[in-house]
Amino acid sequence: MANEAERFASYVHGWEYAWGRTCGFFRDMTTLSSMQFTHNTPGLNSSPWSATRTLQIFSIKLAEITGGLKWPLSVYGVVAARDVADHNRNLLFSCNRSQAQELKEEDRNLRLIGPSRAIVFTDRVDFEIQLKLKGTGTAKSQDKALISSADCYGDGYGPAVSTFSVSNCFCALEFCVQTVTRTFQATVLDVQVVKDDGSWPFEYGGRFACSPLSRKFVFTDSRVTRAINPSSSQIVLLDSKDGACLKKCCGGYLHMWWQVVSVEIEGQLNVFIHAYSKSGDIASHCQVCFIPKSCGMSHGKCALGGSEVSITVAWSLVATDKGTIAAQGNLFEC
Repeated sequence: MANEAERFASYVHGWEYAWGRTCGFFRDMTTLSSMQFTHNTPGLNSSPWSATRTLQIFSIKLAEITGGLKWPLSVYGVVAARDVADHNRNLLFSCNRSQAQELKEEDRNLRLIGPSRAIVFTDRVDFEIQLKLKGTGTAKSQDKALISSADCYGDGYGPAVSTFSVSNCFCALEFCVQTVTRTFQATVLDVQVVKDDGSWPFEYGGRFACSPLSRKFVFTDSRVTRAINPSSSQIVLLDSKDGACLKKCCGGYLHMWWQVVSVEIEGQLNVFIHAYSKSGDIASHCQVCFIPKSCGMSHGKCALGGSEVSITVAWSLVATDKGTIAAQGNLFEC
């Protein structure tokens, strides 16, 4: 672990030497917005930005533990991605010691909060992992490092959903990802219970997930049609079983832990909502489908038991170069 810490420190020094002068401090987070072009004028094509290739993150799982570790584990720290858009941290997992996530053998997925914007994928994306195990006592000195790593994810995996692992002497983290070509980014902006039958539909909790579906062209004798190619994985935006509070609040709004998803421009985005029963089973469910756009908003509603849920999605092209945005004054039209 001492050698691992030294390698990570060397990586930090290398980043600061290469990018510190133009990109700020090592721990600075990306300031590019997932809604960079949402409010642009639709129908025009004067922007230098076009739908670009991105890397979709589905999940990060603590797949294996060794070195005498036993479940459950209280994990905290940071997992982040860096891309060519601005070289700053795009947080995927961020959890401080006081809110450490308990991982169990039957539920090993980290509770992700991002990315906060689509991850631009040219030929590589860098992943940084700094995770610790919270000790049984109150003193931070009882904690110990689980993994500190900086790894590069390169091209060559193809468009299908795939996994890759990062490991050390204590654990193996499994990333489930997919390369998405010609991408718009969707931000799940508002989720609101707009009507109910007098009872809160999420009294016993609920689950919100989405599936970005791609379309492929199918050639027949005289026609070209598009067929939906379902993804094998869902992105969990919020789940009360992971500790999310779904109490009724002012206006019936619910804040998603994870909001930003990459969607192929010829595809669609399906949002799934499940309300749990007292026993933890699914009491009711609904689904809303969104067709991607280069900018603007989409609104959808679905009936959930005796209630109605409204969802608002903001669309935007993906910003691929922070410097160009600054130079142009952010006055692009899509």
